[in-house]
Amino acid sequence: YQRRVHGALVTTHDYEKAIVYYRNAVAADPTKTFLRHDLANLYWRLGSFDKAEQTLKEALNQKKQVEDISGTMHKVKTMLLLAKVHKSANEVKGAIDDLIQARVFQNTVLNKIRGEQPDIIYQQRNVAANICFELGEYYCDQRSDDKAMTFYNEALKQDETHDKSMLALAKLYLRKGEYEGCEHQCNALLRVDPSNEEATMMLADLMFRKNKFEDAIYHFQQLLEKKPSNYEALVQFVQLLRRAGRLYECPKYFKLAEKAHTRARLDPGLHFAKGLYNRFSNNPREALREFILGRHPKDGAWSEKCIINMIEIYLNPENENIWEEPDDKIDVTENVKTAEKLLKEVSDRNKKALLEAYSLIASKRKENMEKALTKFYEIMTNDRSAPSSAASPNGAEKVNVPCLVGMATALQMMKQTPKARNHLKRVAKAPYNQEEADDFERGWLLLADIYISGGKFDLAQELLKKALQANKSCGRAWEFMGLIYEKEQSYRDAADCYENAWRLVNEVDPGIGYKLAFNYLKAKRLVNAIDVCQKVLTQHPNYPKIKKDVLEKARSLLRP
Repeated sequence: YQRRVHGALVTTHDYEKAIVYYRNAVAADPTKTFLRHDLANLYWRLGSFDKAEQTLKEALNQKKQVEDISGTMHKVKTMLLLAKVHKSANEVKGAIDDLIQARVFQNTVLNKIRGEQPDIIYQQRNVAANICFELGEYYCDQRSDDKAMTFYNEALKQDETHDKSMLALAKLYLRKGEYEGCEHQCNALLRVDPSNEEATMMLADLMFRKNKFEDAIYHFQQLLEKKPSNYEALVQFVQLLRRAGRLYECPKYFKLAEKAHTRARLDPGLHFAKGLYNRFSNNPREALREFILGRHPKDGAWSEKCIINMIEIYLNPENENIWEEPDDKIDVTENVKTAEKLLKEVSDRNKKALLEAYSLIASKRKENMEKALTKFYEIMTNDRSAPSSAASPNGAEKVNVPCLVGMATALQMMKQTPKARNHLKRVAKAPYNQEEADDFERGWLLLADIYISGGKFDLAQELLKKALQANKSCGRAWEFMGLIYEKEQSYRDAADCYENAWRLVNEVDPGIGYKLAFNYLKAKRLVNAIDVCQKVLTQHPNYPKIKKDVLEKARSLLRP
């Protein structure tokens, strides 16, 4: 009855009357601990943390003399409420101490109910598991991984089906780079809850990190067929299909997402996924259109990701090897200005600093190269801990891969190849990680280019194979492979490599088209050479050399 009266007063927002009512009720019967709990909860909801704490401490003092099961259970609830109050008041140590005390009381409860019915025992073991899980969460937030792991495991001893602890342990193993432990926990969780999306995503991500592309694809397919509008999963799936060399499968899943919800076409998450697909498919115009649609609202979850991709496209629209001298001098001033405007909207300080340095490189002016080098050095100095950089688990040197690749790019453009090569050798020795996959790829390609120029074809091929193993859609790696075979005058092999590169850039890069046509000509595949020439000239009628060097020669050789 008392709780119904209180509920009515709270529902009508008459909080003062509710507090007075509870105070009177507690004064009338101080032994009713549940009334103190309700009053403390009301104080907590109103932000009166001191009063909530005082009320709960009074409840503890009141119950000191009672040592039966009910009294101990009340103590557990009191400590859990105190932990909630201390957490809201940002008193983390107090909250941890409260939970530790709650754990002690709950263990007492478990000892006292050993002869009870199984459902009662299970219920109380679940309470113990939740307490341990909460303690694990606090220590995980403080990066005390060993303590967090201890409490998560204790939670699972109390309740082996405690899904929150399984998921938390899996995340912790992943963070520590202990992939086997992560995989074990994900599989255990999926046995308990086969439809758990987070576990499925994590397992797929794990397979992705281990370069087990087919296994990862299977897990993502299972997830997206059940829930096509899981855009976090869809975005990861697009990135995975790119690395597996199966980008052509993406549109099917975009259609599934659009069918699942009538307003899916307007969702920023879907626009971002489509933007990535078009960017990876060498269609920068369509990619920009999708990212522009996905960047709104500005405070949305996908906004900054869209802006960062837009900046990267403006700085290198054709995804060229930025360190190379282009065949035709294109004025990049407007693109760089647009990128600089967009940079003002990036809040991630580290990413913003890296993009600022790359915008200086994109200008291709010598004085800006020097500024870019200085900026990269500053980023590395300010990031000694290098939390996002590659680091060997055996204690080897930590390496800031994005900065080293950026510095090497600037140095190569300044014709300081030996210095660039030294930076890139450090990148080549660093343990690979998916988070910096694109930076590793750029570093491997630049070092391979340097080795090719120096005639060290074997070293270059090792790096290119590494790039293709990590990303089967890496057209530039196939292009460099073709260049090596071409230099060795193995034109058939060169044509096969350029063929792969041409396919991966959707047959729109005229430079690769020229190289393919030229090697078809040298390999006596005259019809193929003519076909590629016509495709290049249809899209780029004024492209130099291809008509005279390849098309006319191929036609003359075909004539009887």
